[in-house]
Formats: sequence, structure tokens, C-alpha cells
Amino acid sequence: MEILLLRSALAPSLILLVSVVARRSGPRLGGLLLGAPTTSGPFLALMWLDGGSEPAARAAHGNLAAQLAAVSFCLAYGRLAPALHPARTLTASLTCAAGAGLVAALCASVWLTAALTLAVTCVGLRTWPAPVHTDPAPARARSWEIPVRMAVSATTVPLAVNAADALGSFTGGILAALPVLLAVMAPSTHRSTGADAAAAMMRAALTVAPGTVAFLLVLYSAFSADGM
Repeated sequence: MEILLLRSALAPSLILLVSVVARRSGPRLGGLLLGAPTTSGPFLALMWLDGGSEPAARAAHGNLAAQLAAVSFCLAYGRLAPALHPARTLTASLTCAAGAGLVAALCASVWLTAALTLAVTCVGLRTWPAPVHTDPAPARARSWEIPVRMAVSATTVPLAVNAADALGSFTGGILAALPVLLAVMAPSTHRSTGADAAAAMMRAALTVAPGTVAFLLVLYSAFSADGM
């Protein structure tokens, strides 16, 4: 119950924070907040408190698997946004993320998953020049837009946590770290502020991925050692 309540509160709260920050300070800072392990850390802490080290280690492995899906989503959306409508960009990006997530879920080695995620991130950043104008003047969102973003993110959380209870810690870790917030913010920013702003937000989120991977690896190692 504590995990459900925390995740249910954190997701829409982070959406609100990112929306306000992106509106006032530009999409890059919003993307940095989206890429940080803002919800994974508390989620894993509560998994450890609730079930001990072994389930927490499996959940951390699942979080790492989901990171490959997240970086694939960022890379696909950022590169496709200038050429496609938001709905088509989102569909293509989710397809890429689903394929990457499946590969990561089938990979038994957490270290190989982390290495693959870092490789995709590094190649993506090296081949994706930073936009010249990364902080365009933010447009005003419609009055209903931010509440809808928050509602979408909040409703996905109970579904993920309930599925985690039924399917196990590893699957729960994947579901808990899927790029739901990115999938909410990217098309919304694309639609309200433009393709360049959405691309800048996704690239900023991608730059945080190595730090998030390192953070999750440290937690996985700590939980694994404690469970021996």
C-alpha cells in the first residue's frame, strides 16, 4: 500500500514540477528532471523495506531493464519530432521503446543490460548534435493540459504496482520505471511548444541516463550483497 501511495503521488507531482519548470526555464531543465531517478529511488527503498534485499535487487534489475526502453524512447522521439506529427512520433517512439524493453527483459545479466543501455546512450548523444536554440520561449499550455498530464501519469501507477504484486519484483521494477512520464511530457511539449522544444527535452533526459544507470547499479549491488 505504501508503494502504491508513494508512486501514485510522485508521478503526478513530478509531471506538475516538470511542466512548471519547462514553462519557466525551458525544456532542457525539465528533461533533466524527467531523466533523473526521482521515483526509482523511493520505489526501491520501499521494496527493500517491504520485502527485503532479494526482491529489491530483482526490482533494481527490472528498473535497469526499463532504462533501455527509456533511452530508446528519448532517442527516437527527439530524432523524429522535427519530421512527424506528435501522435505519429509518439507511436514510433513507443514501438522502439517496446522493442528495447523486450530485449532488456530477456537479458539475464544486469551488467550486460547496463552496458547496452550506456552504449545506446553514448552512440545516441554522439550522433545527435545538441540543438542550437535549446531554450525557446515557452508557450502557454491550455488550462486543462497540465491536469490531464497528471491524471494520465497517476492512473498508470496503480496499474503498474498491482501488476507487480501479481508478476513479481523483476516485472514490477520494469513496470515502475517504464518511460510513462516521458511519454506524457514529450507529445504535450511537442504540441504546445514545438518540435525543437520536445527534442531538447528528450536529449536532456538522455544525458542523465548514465547517472541513473550508475545509481541503479549501486543499489542492485548493495541489495545483492545484503541478500547473500
